[in-house]
Amino acid sequence: MKIGVFGGTFNPPHIGHLNIAEGFQREFNLSKLMVIPTFVPPHKISPDLASAEDRIKMCELTFSSEYYEISDVESQRQGRSYTVDTLTELSKTYEDAEFYFLVGDDMLLSLHTWKDPERILELCKIVSTIRSDSYTVEDLEEYAKEYFPEAYEKGRFKFIYVPPIELSSTEIRERVKAGESIDDMVTEPVKDFIFARGLYCD
Repeated sequence: MKIGVFGGTFNPPHIGHLNIAEGFQREFNLSKLMVIPTFVPPHKISPDLASAEDRIKMCELTFSSEYYEISDVESQRQGRSYTVDTLTELSKTYEDAEFYFLVGDDMLLSLHTWKDPERILELCKIVSTIRSDSYTVEDLEEYAKEYFPEAYEKGRFKFIYVPPIELSSTEIRERVKAGESIDDMVTEPVKDFIFARGLYCD
């Protein structure tokens, strides 16, 4: 069984996230793709972070196809969300699974600063999306060779290009706060949920 893992703040999840997830699933023919909202993101300060419950619900409304599974593993654990802890927990639940962990190209280049990156590479294959003209596959391969030569030689790094949809959750929150339209930026059910719950308005 091949399981994809797509983590993020998802504050809120948007069409760009869905586009990346669909490209990820197609490229690796995953058995399922687990979408995991962080509880407290260790890399970000988020004063307007919606509750874990609201972000999980918005993910359910965004990633609605049968091969998606929305996981609350990080919100149940509480505290700061570290990839190595999440993958360790998932590997106990799915003992025979092969895990593919999706990261953006910019995040890949900080992998050496993450908690226990060598253990992460034992637990999964890292899949980096090439989402812009800022980096090339060659750039990312050079990084992987320099910092994690053994894992690179073992094929623990994979790279895919997903044509980007230029959207950010920050932009969506700012538009909501300003009373501007977010049509075509999030799914219709998510838009309805945001306004029904009064998210990002303060």
